[in-house]
Amino acid sequence: MLIVTSPALDGKSIKKYHGAVFAQVVTGFGVGKSLFGSLRSFVGGRSEGHEELIVSIRKDAIRDLITEAEGMGANAIVGFSIDIEMIGSSSDGGLLKAHAMGTAVVVESL
Repeated sequence: MLIVTSPALDGKSIKKYHGAVFAQVVTGFGVGKSLFGSLRSFVGGRSEGHEELIVSIRKDAIRDLITEAEGMGANAIVGFSIDIEMIGSSSDGGLLKAHAMGTAVVVESL
């Protein structure tokens, strides 16, 4: 599945618009990651545990978005965007939310 942030594809014609597709994924940090991440924030440096969680939640949201678009008969998603944010605070465990969206389309032979 081709996914682009632009509303069109250079050199390709969009044959059909199926409509908007959305995906939401919410996951918890877990106490261990939260405490270690807070310590990293305090002393400086990157938190690999948090980074891995962000990569994982992003991949899950994109996978769900593709599944929805394929179910509509699309072969591409244009106007793609994704937003990842923290709900709550890392001190109380916190949650990480990813919201992805785009427009499912059929593009001439990819």
